[in-house]
Amino acid sequence: MTQPYEITAEQWKRRALRAEGAIRHALWMFPLSYPEPETATEMTNRFRSHIEATYPDLIVRYHHQPLEVYRYAEDCGCEDDGSEEYENDHAQEGEEGYLCSRSFLGKVCEHCTDEDGDGPEWSPDRVEWPCQPIREANAQTDVSVLRAAMTT
Repeated sequence: MTQPYEITAEQWKRRALRAEGAIRHALWMFPLSYPEPETATEMTNRFRSHIEATYPDLIVRYHHQPLEVYRYAEDCGCEDDGSEEYENDHAQEGEEGYLCSRSFLGKVCEHCTDEDGDGPEWSPDRVEWPCQPIREANAQTDVSVLRAAMTT
């Protein structure tokens, strides 16, 4: 059985086709000129309304992207051997110091927070990814679910 964040090739294909449809629409759009010229803001709002109505799952996926969480370099336990590899693995700056790219802890949702502090032990105020909205979006793109909905 696959994990909720591991989607099938058919699901990837469906997601890619939907994203391609959204891009095709964006490239097709031109500002309206009748009765008065449309401003860039109006065109943006019109495009956003179309995407929200036609591809709401793309909006959900945009807001609920995964953020990778790493241990801070001072707490990682790696031995500083002075090598260039060690320096490269401890060069990314985080909010409170440098991160250790060797110490991956997991993924959290960029948007969701856990007000009760029941999130993962390494980030209790966040929600582990995939969060509920992403799991629901993945279920909606499951081909077996779509087929069942079409036969009912």
